[in-house]
Amino acid sequence: MENFVKIQVPVTISYPALESVLQKQLVGEYIPKPSEDTDSNPYAQILDVGLAGSSAGAGDIILKVRIRILRTILKRDNVDLYVQATPSYDNATQQVYIRRFNMQAQTSSRFYNSSLEVLVNKVAYNQIIQKARVNLSEIITGELIKANGMLEAGMELKGLKLTGAVEEVRVQDIMPKSNRLFLNLEVQAKVEVDVFDLSELLPA
Repeated sequence: MENFVKIQVPVTISYPALESVLQKQLVGEYIPKPSEDTDSNPYAQILDVGLAGSSAGAGDIILKVRIRILRTILKRDNVDLYVQATPSYDNATQQVYIRRFNMQAQTSSRFYNSSLEVLVNKVAYNQIIQKARVNLSEIITGELIKANGMLEAGMELKGLKLTGAVEEVRVQDIMPKSNRLFLNLEVQAKVEVDVFDLSELLPA
């Protein structure tokens, strides 16, 4: 079979579903992560992670990270960091990741907020932002199975019946909304075309 067809498949993912993955990856992490090569104590520990749509900018999400400060110089119990982030998608690894971010700490102290911004931008970037990746391979695989099932049974279009198998699935677009994340998948399949009604193919 030499004929290819491309099918657009919209997929939506709720923020609670993404949030649960991030919590497993980040909650309990120390900043910086303890290393056998150094005796220095961590600055903070991540207690919780939340995720929501952003009204501040198109295509952005809000990542809320609650941390406990451990160093004496910045000693406080719990502090909430709000990260306005732009997500993107890596087709090679099938991961949603943070492409751009802007962090704000909301405390009553301007000095304390500035210190936390330094902490996050200089120390915590690798652990919070780079680790805030969500692997969507299971969802992609599910859509692949669904598309292959449709083609195996035969997908009827206007006057045509397509049979074959999916060759590739790629994310064409990613768009955060107020309550969920939208992905537009492009499914490329190698198909055979069976024309069963020529009248359907003729112009009206």
